[in-house]
Amino acid sequence: MMINKALGFYEGRSLDDPEVFIEKEFPMPTCQANDLLVEVQAVSVNPIDTKRRQTTTLSEKFHIQGYDAVGIVHEIGSAVNGFAVGDRVFYAGTTQRPGANQRFQVVDFRIAAKAPAGFSDGDLAAMPLTSITAWELLFEKFGYVPEENANEGSILLVNASGGVGSIAAQLAKWAGLTVYGTASPKNDQWLKDNQVDQVLNHRLPLAEQITEPFSAVALFYDASAYLPQLTKAILPFGKVGMIVNTKEALDLNPFKNLGIDFYWEYMFTKTDAQLMIETQGGILQRIASLLADKKIHTTAVQTFDGGITIETLKHATKAVEQGTKGKTVITGGVR
Repeated sequence: MMINKALGFYEGRSLDDPEVFIEKEFPMPTCQANDLLVEVQAVSVNPIDTKRRQTTTLSEKFHIQGYDAVGIVHEIGSAVNGFAVGDRVFYAGTTQRPGANQRFQVVDFRIAAKAPAGFSDGDLAAMPLTSITAWELLFEKFGYVPEENANEGSILLVNASGGVGSIAAQLAKWAGLTVYGTASPKNDQWLKDNQVDQVLNHRLPLAEQITEPFSAVALFYDASAYLPQLTKAILPFGKVGMIVNTKEALDLNPFKNLGIDFYWEYMFTKTDAQLMIETQGGILQRIASLLADKKIHTTAVQTFDGGITIETLKHATKAVEQGTKGKTVITGGVR
């Protein structure tokens, strides 16, 4: 009988703790009607991994993280359509089921997509969570048309060098927007490589760097640090989107007379609530096509090729906790 191997923890510990991650063996996951059983080939580490680990208290539950994956379909459920055993797929998974830091994972077929040919496992593992987040914010929340050059106006991306910002810039530019992005000056070239038209220094006030207000602002950083500056940086009836919890309460009153719309984007809301989950598989199909057509490119920056082991997971997680541009991935599957 085949045995599944997974990396996880019973409580959140510091990366300096030798038992921050533990390896365990389990029976093979059971493939339900809507599931794909996937043999995981690569994963990425995201900020949500570190935040959820750090806030996990001791319990009897073994927490398996990993919210980006690419792998090979090993088995399909009775209600699955559009996929077959042997297909290479990529997906972000859900916080409601064990994650991808295991040899075999079950995932609902409706949130997965066939992987485009010609890309490495690491390049593809970098994409699902951040591209879904960016797509939902730009095209579902802000209401831009998800077609090439179909939109006008300007958008500001705060923290444009991070995982979400790096793909949001590409998608916004593909859709026809003029893209401004904030980052540390050391990441200027990275922003330009990701289609940012105008790079702004995140250490300087926005008012000193812009000449005209924006149609929309996407905050991929604590909004409480930037919101007071936006009253002079956004057009009336503009849109503001946020993806990160704020340390301080937000005062939205200054935006009332401008008629500004505010949005929270959290890509796991759909799978948490089991609402519209098939749209995420649809988004990844679009992302696969854009990759194949070279309209966008992977945001993978740092790759650990030694397989998904305790050591590679610790190294990749440390890189994310210290802050890095783009995405950090681990390839080779669980050893």
